[in-house]
Amino acid sequence: MNLCTIVKWSFITSFILAITGAYLKIMHYEAANAILITGILATLIFIITAIIEIRTSTRISTTSKNLWTIALILFGGFTGFIYFFIGRKRIADQ
Repeated sequence: MNLCTIVKWSFITSFILAITGAYLKIMHYEAANAILITGILATLIFIITAIIEIRTSTRISTTSKNLWTIALILFGGFTGFIYFFIGRKRIADQ
């Protein structure tokens, strides 16, 4: 399994699990905590693999790599959403 596939599926999984877990938490279901924790772990996997993908890219400058890395670390979910839908097409060496 290549890195691009891991980044894509970890983002999709983390997004679905986080939304589902938050909804179930609001509805006070017992399984909500387990789903939320799984969503958080999937988000961490996404952030780590996205950082690896950014750092190994040859299509952007070192300054851009540093900015994307700092943004993913500080604002993981929001930056991850922007990276997945807008920035990845320009950055990833597919």
